[in-house]
Amino acid sequence: MKKIFALILSTTILLSLTAPMAIFASSPKEEVVYGILKYDGSVENLYVVNIFDGGDITDYGIYNKLSNLTTKDSLNQEDDKITISTNSEKFYYQGDLITKDLPWSINIKYYLDNQEISAQDLAGKSGKLKITILTRKNPKVSGAFYDNFGLQIAVLLDNRLSNNIIADNATIAEAAGSKQLSFTVLPGNPFEGTITADVKDFEMEAISINAIRLAFDINIDSSQFTGQFAELIKGIEELDDGAGDLLDGLKELSTGISDYVDGLNAFKEGIGQLSSGAKELYTGASSLNIGISELVKQNSSINMGASSLQDTAFDAVNAQLQAMGLGLPILTPDNYSSLISNIPDLATVKLQLDGIIQFVDGIKAYTDGVAQLGVGAGKLTEGIKEFRDSSDEIVASANAIYDGAVKINSGIKELRDGMATYKDGTGEFRSKTSGINSEIDDKINELLDEISGTGEMNESFVSDKNEDISSVQFVLKTAAIEIPEAPSIEVAEPVKLSFWQKLLKLFGLYKE
Repeated sequence: MKKIFALILSTTILLSLTAPMAIFASSPKEEVVYGILKYDGSVENLYVVNIFDGGDITDYGIYNKLSNLTTKDSLNQEDDKITISTNSEKFYYQGDLITKDLPWSINIKYYLDNQEISAQDLAGKSGKLKITILTRKNPKVSGAFYDNFGLQIAVLLDNRLSNNIIADNATIAEAAGSKQLSFTVLPGNPFEGTITADVKDFEMEAISINAIRLAFDINIDSSQFTGQFAELIKGIEELDDGAGDLLDGLKELSTGISDYVDGLNAFKEGIGQLSSGAKELYTGASSLNIGISELVKQNSSINMGASSLQDTAFDAVNAQLQAMGLGLPILTPDNYSSLISNIPDLATVKLQLDGIIQFVDGIKAYTDGVAQLGVGAGKLTEGIKEFRDSSDEIVASANAIYDGAVKINSGIKELRDGMATYKDGTGEFRSKTSGINSEIDDKINELLDEISGTGEMNESFVSDKNEDISSVQFVLKTAAIEIPEAPSIEVAEPVKLSFWQKLLKLFGLYKE
């Protein structure tokens, strides 16, 4: 049996492996680990085909049997050290491992009509079939393989014997009259898969499990969506600069209003100079009204700019998410929080969108305040005009005017302080978004690392003494589930007797 297995392995390798690699001072080594699994996924035997360039070869591994698959030369084995010199361009030898531990603990169970059943007893049965396949990390083996190797689990069901096949998270393909169910397990992840089907006279080919180091040649051009973020960042910078200018203007306005209030106080105390003071007061109020009117005129453009900035931010985020293929619906100010709050990798994006929403709300509050202030300033100017025209009446209402001016001054100070807070917000928003392009690239790299593994992988499965490992792969199979053939009964053919034998038999003297 083992000789046949060695022959099959050597033929398979010669047909399937890639072209020879360049010869180095120390020949790189490839390892192909073949595992014969029991029906339940436990290991029955492990064989390793070791592949080298020709020359003087030294290898390490604890084997109970060695087979030269390339030449008739003998392999030299001393404890765990194996040596040979060969002129072959490529050299293959098989070692039967003593250990039966793989990097993965594999557990396979079979159920028929909701009752667990052995694979042997399942052969030829009919009913509702369920197969469960579980893989976990085997703590007895180096975690490097579990963390860096992906698994491909394939189950083949004959269409004549199986129907109503369901296998969640599996790729189902037609394969010459059978359904091939393929599960992919990413590095560092446990797996639990379930297959159900209605079966009759059940038989099934071997379950195969292949493990390789995943290598993705993915070149994501993040500039496709980070370019839009560049526009957003530029807009935020301009907004921050504008907020600074606006704050400076409000500070000047606050100073002017304070001076104006001081003037009202002096006016109140110097009411005797009512006429001349009324003219100066009206002039100042008119200037104030004009200044606030100019601010009110900017409300529409400020609101439109804030709304445009919000739209740009959401468009950029939606473009990023669509490019990443996460399958999320279009984000809007109304739905983004509920859609991405539970996705840790998008926490930074949510924080930035929260800032945009808070910023737009702040702008709306600011423009509403300016509009209200404009109404108040207009009314104040009209009142002062009446004051000027009716100086006699103003004397009686001087205290009321002063109180109103004090309130306006207080409102201007609050507006100034609010604008200062808003400026702090735009500054913080600017600082947090300035490096968003690199953050996006970092997140993309993190996602790719989760798929491809934790790092470089050049470890030997057979022995940590082996160096310069170019590749390791695992090819694992269970036995097929087959209906046992009925034992054949050999019918003895009648012996053709000669004349003398027949004569002896007639008298009871013939012996067979």
